Amino acid sequence: MSFKWKTNTIITNLSELDVKTKAAVGLYGDTVAKKLEASAKANKPWTDRTGRAKQSLNGDSEWAGNKVRVSLSHGVDYGIWLELCNEGKYAVIMPTINKEAPAVMEGLKKILK
Repeated sequence: MSFKWKTNTIITNLSELDVKTKAAVGLYGDTVAKKLEASAKANKPWTDRTGRAKQSLNGDSEWAGNKVRVSLSHGVDYGIWLELCNEGKYAVIMPTINKEAPAVMEGLKKILK
């Protein structure tokens, strides 16, 4: 029994797989960022007075080298105080990340299979 290796075909297919995987992971990062943003806005623990803090919550994703970085942040200057003061009573960033992280990781596992 014998077989032939077509190295050009293998290299081309591996290159295409790399491009497709990066595209899928990048798109998933964008989707996760928007999901985190929506979840934070829906589950904010404070009472809106002006709506600025809720409106300025922002989910974002970007490539950092060969990794996708997903972030969730406040866009108001007093967002830090919502997160850190009053024993975290008004925190939304880490509670949202902690709540959504297991589902995010499961989704990523499905993409990488």
